Amino acid sequence: MTELSTLARPYSKAAFEYSLEHNSLADWQKNLSLLSEMIQNDRIRDFIVKPNVTPSLLVDTILKIFDSDLPNGFSNFLDLLCQNKRLQLAPQIKDQFETHKANQEAILEITVSVTEELTDDQLKKLTEALATNLKRQINIQIVLNKDLIGGAVIQAGDMVIDNSVRGKLNKLADSLNT
Repeated sequence: MTELSTLARPYSKAAFEYSLEHNSLADWQKNLSLLSEMIQNDRIRDFIVKPNVTPSLLVDTILKIFDSDLPNGFSNFLDLLCQNKRLQLAPQIKDQFETHKANQEAILEITVSVTEELTDDQLKKLTEALATNLKRQINIQIVLNKDLIGGAVIQAGDMVIDNSVRGKLNKLADSLNT
């Protein structure tokens, strides 16, 4: 099972990145689920392994089963899976795609410690910069910390960005002591 998930990883990542770039995550997820269900059907599985079934015949057959409009690039993705004889990986690709999607849609909680309240403009710029750099939706909580001399300390999960004056002075003292 580990081998299948390892083989599926580049396909799921490519599918996720492509669908994210083309704003079609939900459509891709729906079609990957349908493809996964198809592949788990005994009759389709038997059809796939027949020696006289070419990749193009396989793609055409599967595309006929899909009743709806496919998202941009999905038929090419399906063709790639068939050409590389990786169609049996559809369930693993779907599972990994859903994991990527769940991680993408998760809102990251960020705590920002500052010495004084941020203006609306500062908060907006900080939110946009963090969302862009972390590639996630974020929810910022501002904490006033009078012990800071100036600057800010940003904490997102186990990642800490100490851009405070006290933090910079501590780094300077450490570098002088070594």
